[in-house]
Amino acid sequence: MKFHKTLTAIGALALTTALGSFAAQADYPEKPIKIYVGFSAGGGTDTTARAFASFLHESEGMNGMPAVVVNKPGGTGMIAAKIVKESRPDGYTLYMINSGTFSITDMKSFGKAPVKPLEDFQIIGCMSQLVTALQVPISSPIKSADDFAKWAKDNNGKIKWGNSGRGSMHTLAGMLFLKRMGIQSQDIPFKGGSGARNALAAEKVDFAFNGIHMAAGFESKIRVLGVTSSERDKVHPDVPTLGEAKMPNLGIVGPMCLWGSKDLPAEAVTKLGAAIKHVAGLKGYARLMKKQGLLAIHRSAEEGTAATKKLYTELRPVVEEVFAKK
Repeated sequence: MKFHKTLTAIGALALTTALGSFAAQADYPEKPIKIYVGFSAGGGTDTTARAFASFLHESEGMNGMPAVVVNKPGGTGMIAAKIVKESRPDGYTLYMINSGTFSITDMKSFGKAPVKPLEDFQIIGCMSQLVTALQVPISSPIKSADDFAKWAKDNNGKIKWGNSGRGSMHTLAGMLFLKRMGIQSQDIPFKGGSGARNALAAEKVDFAFNGIHMAAGFESKIRVLGVTSSERDKVHPDVPTLGEAKMPNLGIVGPMCLWGSKDLPAEAVTKLGAAIKHVAGLKGYARLMKKQGLLAIHRSAEEGTAATKKLYTELRPVVEEVFAKK
């Protein structure tokens, strides 16, 4: 009996040791990853997050673990950002947003934002970008950017436009454009690009500044007049820049990046960075993104961070011009 008990004890000890060794060797990730999006479903950030999440588990080093997108709209993305900031920095709770909107929301708060992008977070990598476009309902008599300029000035102060939230990159581009054109219009904010698109398609607003991708699939209801970027969007090469119509050339483009706590484990950062590069280079991902009107690209953490710092430098005077209290 004692011999049997001894064997049982030895076996239990061996099993415990083996399990402990296995646990020590287990590496990231061991469970599903949550990607928080601070906007409603259907917008550019949400679309990119879902496309990316659908391929992430296939990447080497991800151990086949799935990614789940969690929408928490509000505060121009800051509600979701705060959730991620306050979560455990273990690599299982991440945040996706384009650098333009994130940096603008921070700057327009004049130091009061609950999350400081490049202080509280780090960019892990980028896999797309957002391009802003001037759009009108298909029923509108406005056929070009030149038509828009004349119509807007003739109806100065009597028109209204939709946008994806007062702190979004698209909204800032729209405000700056209208300001430099001397056009007065009431802005109608929505919680994300899909809300602005739906209002435009339903003719509840006269025009919108929204992501060009939001018109994909709505060609029978929305007409895109031009983009605010310096170059034409590669997914929509037939759409001219507003600069081509001798209008303000803003040159604003927002890299879409995956962000995480500045205290993330190095292993998680390395594996996620490699996974972003892998997914961004997949033909399936590129096709899925193009179908949604978005471009599949890759920027490393270093490149994404440099681009974000450049946005801060270039857009800070613009943010102060548009949002500063007089």
